[in-house]
Amino acid sequence: MLEEFLNGFDGMRGNNDGVITYQEWLDYYTDLAMSTPSDEYFVQMMESVWCVGEDEENAIFKDRVKQLIQTMRQRLMVFANNSQEEYVLRKIFKDFDTNNSGTLTIDELGAMLAKLGISVERKYISAMIKVLDTNNSGMLEFEEFAAFLIYDPYK
Repeated sequence: MLEEFLNGFDGMRGNNDGVITYQEWLDYYTDLAMSTPSDEYFVQMMESVWCVGEDEENAIFKDRVKQLIQTMRQRLMVFANNSQEEYVLRKIFKDFDTNNSGTLTIDELGAMLAKLGISVERKYISAMIKVLDTNNSGMLEFEEFAAFLIYDPYK
């Protein structure tokens, strides 16, 4: 498969220097991008193939995380019938704390998002936890969860 890939470039045919020109590389990935179902899928594919990740300090990345957090809050409030009563919030939290640890892990938050109908990549879930985890424990505790729902951070 690698040989087929490399043979698709002029720099690899009849030439033993093994050099692929910038234009060949650009043409190949432009064609590939056009054949993928979405930009998100193309980015995932490139991150996987080239072993690089999106810059978390990038404004677009931060805006996407903010948007996901806002959407999660809105859907959780609907899920809670707009109640901010502690017992209601605690029940929701416990429903998603599947290992009864008193915290939501990245996997439990991912399951919550899926149940709320929010499709999201793991890198964004991790970033969401970083934003909501005010004590930097690496997990979302009930107090952080409740504060997030009671005091909208994006008003």
